Amino acid sequence: MTFSRPQRKVALSIGGVTFVSALLAASANVAAPHLRTVSPSSGARESLANFALEHPEAALMQRHLPLAFIKEKLENGAESVSGPSQEQYENRAYPRSTIADKQRRGARAAYLRLARNGSARGGGTTTTGSALTSTATTSTASSAAWSYLGPDTNNVPGPSTQNGVATTNSGRTTSVVVAPGCTTGSCTVYIGTAGGGVWKTTDGLSDSASWTFVSAGIPSGAIGSLFYDAGNHTLYAGTGEPNGSGDSEAGVGLYETANGGSSWSLVGDSDSKARDRSVGSIAVAADGTVYMGTDVARHGSSSVNGGRRTPPGAAPLGLYRMRPTESKFTRIFSKPGSPVDPAAGTGSDWFQGGVNHIELDPKDDNTVYAALFGYGIWRSSARLDGTTAFRHVFATSDPKDTFGDRTEFALTVKYGKTRIYAGDENEDKGWSWVWRTDNADRPANMLTNANGNGGWIQLSNPGNGQRGFDSYNFCEAQCGYDMFVVTPPGHPDIVYIGGSMNYDEIYGTVPPRSNGRAVMRSSNAGRDFTDMTEDAAGIGIHPDEHGLAFVPGQVNQFFEVNDGGVLRVDNAAAVDQTSQCAERGLQGYDLLDCQRWLKATPQHIAELSQGLSTLQFQSISTYVSGGETHYLGGTQDNGTWAFGPGVSGYESVGGDGGQSATDSGNSDVHFHTYYSSFADVNAYPAGGGYAAGLNPNHWDYVSQKQDSSGEGASFYVPFTNDPNNTGWIYEGLEHVWRTKDDGGDYAYLDANCSETDPSRFNPAATCGDFEPIGQNLASSSFGDRAGHYVVAISTAPSDSSVMWAATRTGRVFVSTNATAAAKAVKFTRIDGSTSTTHILPGRFVSGIAVDPANPNHAFISYSGYSAYAAGGHVYDVTYDPSAGTATATDISGTPDDAGAIGDMPVTGIAYDAANDELYASTDFGVITAPSSGGDAWSAAGTGFPISTVYGLTMSGGDLIAATHGRGAWTLPLP
Repeated sequence: MTFSRPQRKVALSIGGVTFVSALLAASANVAAPHLRTVSPSSGARESLANFALEHPEAALMQRHLPLAFIKEKLENGAESVSGPSQEQYENRAYPRSTIADKQRRGARAAYLRLARNGSARGGGTTTTGSALTSTATTSTASSAAWSYLGPDTNNVPGPSTQNGVATTNSGRTTSVVVAPGCTTGSCTVYIGTAGGGVWKTTDGLSDSASWTFVSAGIPSGAIGSLFYDAGNHTLYAGTGEPNGSGDSEAGVGLYETANGGSSWSLVGDSDSKARDRSVGSIAVAADGTVYMGTDVARHGSSSVNGGRRTPPGAAPLGLYRMRPTESKFTRIFSKPGSPVDPAAGTGSDWFQGGVNHIELDPKDDNTVYAALFGYGIWRSSARLDGTTAFRHVFATSDPKDTFGDRTEFALTVKYGKTRIYAGDENEDKGWSWVWRTDNADRPANMLTNANGNGGWIQLSNPGNGQRGFDSYNFCEAQCGYDMFVVTPPGHPDIVYIGGSMNYDEIYGTVPPRSNGRAVMRSSNAGRDFTDMTEDAAGIGIHPDEHGLAFVPGQVNQFFEVNDGGVLRVDNAAAVDQTSQCAERGLQGYDLLDCQRWLKATPQHIAELSQGLSTLQFQSISTYVSGGETHYLGGTQDNGTWAFGPGVSGYESVGGDGGQSATDSGNSDVHFHTYYSSFADVNAYPAGGGYAAGLNPNHWDYVSQKQDSSGEGASFYVPFTNDPNNTGWIYEGLEHVWRTKDDGGDYAYLDANCSETDPSRFNPAATCGDFEPIGQNLASSSFGDRAGHYVVAISTAPSDSSVMWAATRTGRVFVSTNATAAAKAVKFTRIDGSTSTTHILPGRFVSGIAVDPANPNHAFISYSGYSAYAAGGHVYDVTYDPSAGTATATDISGTPDDAGAIGDMPVTGIAYDAANDELYASTDFGVITAPSSGGDAWSAAGTGFPISTVYGLTMSGGDLIAATHGRGAWTLPLP
């Protein structure tokens, strides 16, 4: 799959947040497996063994991360508009390519209706501001309360970090502000997260700061921007994430609080101005005038209800203003967005035209500067230009690039003149630069003209070892996703820049010439920069930087947010680490670069993510050890986590975390997947503070045959154990793949297929013994709904020979001899009672829950919208093995009935056989009904946060919900 633009740019993904690579990825000989989500390819994926042979510098793994992670970073390049959340969007839109606002709003209304329906049964709902928290009872559980399950700690052991030093991680954090009066013991800091809302600490200068969720009054967990108005002690929160990625969720407007988040109110009519958009930036003048910039965002009301294609009818992009005497925002400036109509479904409404940054001139807050994706910087100033019309003062490097190159800037004052620092990029070429003008008070036509940015100094230089190389390519090819430029008030010669980790400098060169250059600092007006990415103790900054806020009055102490949470840097530029450069064996220009970058590094980096329950889980699996239940969960961006009794919570393996599983007969053997079919096994004994099978140093590659098969695969493939046969594990591509011995002899795998130890990785070894069973379930030999790949696998708890499976296009299969020899296994297609009549919808199958008492009876859930492909969202299905046919009953309820599901995508299904109760996960929470379904659905339990739920897991007497932004939650069952 390629973009509908020049073919030298290829859509690829890393760590669950997606990005665009330039020529590097386009020239690579490996296909991006998740791109088959739209157009399955027959080209084989490259295995890790081949990757290691072709990239010996990566195989050395100087940094402590899995080889699969390094493969993603080196070959997949930068952040893009395709990946797991885009795939989720397309699953909901299928068979169409976009989701209209009508469907998105209808789904949310349906969930809120079910919450009220639960109230009528004796439960209820509570409302804080305009946000609803479900307190509805289930149909059998009177008032069961949800509780946060974990992980209780956010620990990342050294082997799971890039430099081997332990740290803490939470979910992606997009923005940060510090309230005035920050002192030791009393320092209030607010952060906004991509899916977990707004959080607050009052002790930000402590290394053990505690956090409190404070945005219950905002009906969205996606926060893209924060602004603290010190004059009025008011915090503004812009919902929706403006970062250029495939999972930047749209919001519901701009909100404000004057009491630290105890209550929130919508600002003016910002919800209508930001419909299906994000609020990318906020500025407030001394007289109370509010400026709001809106940006392209990829999701409707949840982190999976949207996607790369903006829904038709989205509000116009632009810079909006609301004066103190007004109640509505007025659009005062805008530029055209990407030229292709998003309603056409081509996926070409990129980020151009979005207002990603606003600042008011520090000398005159009637002068407004705004940066627009794809255009550069514009200014409105009657004082400087003789008009309030917006004038162009900085042009982005390639205005013809309709993708929407990003510009960030910071204003300050030097010698009585307004100075601007600007970071700019060219997405096509994968370049980024830093510029400066020392006299922005000149007329606009002196700052940008036909000959370019005539009033600006280009500070960056592409020459290795040359002055200016420090800031060149500082956010690689993904500046549209992660980029900031910040200068501390009153210190015009100091400027900080942040963006992507420079992976080629820490993995792609031997030895590494930098610490990653994720955050850089200059004290001489941008001429030279030093690397802030690691402190003197080796504690590092998580990749992908989104924001920086100074401790008031300080220039070398600041808070910084990124894809791994929030941290504080103390005494920046205080430590000389240049001695490391010679120790690394660097020579020539690489040595000069290293000596420049490491001469002034931080004394201390305090990771402050402990206590933030904002991890974006993809799924939760469980296992029993020592009589107690334990949990494994894969997270977007932040690996697979282990938590439970005696395991307070740690990231057992880094990279992208997809599905996980445990050998049903041996709780010391665990599995996890990265992206696509890439999978690892771990059976290392307990010790060193790690549980059995969860030692970060002993995850071993086990999916070489699947990866090399050329079969299409989901971004996160289905991956599960056989509940009755020890060692039996299944993975879904176009076939169902199976191993009967946990992937092979573990001693051999650990000696030859290590993900983290180069001395134990042998490219000539065969890593894993999975084999395909039965037919290719995506094959045209089964008739219609052909193509794509398997998205659900469920083995009957009472009979392992019965397996249910489904493909993305709505095919459903049953095998009654799944335990037979691989080639003897036979699947029967059952979604059509005849070859021309379907009894089940042609939409994405999001889950299959097999009845524990009857292997031929199951409940099947569907994503997507009935408006796009007829049918309900939950079905009761019974298979007749003698006839090879099935019967199916739609138990979603009567349309428009108060107790019906309505046209709301269901993301997963679980069946509580003991109480004959169904549970279904949605983009907003969890709903429940007796197994007969119908018009008896309601929101499940009490106290669950409005949050996207990717999946449900039954665990003894508990139901586990994996949320995308609020961690894992549990509900006790009757």
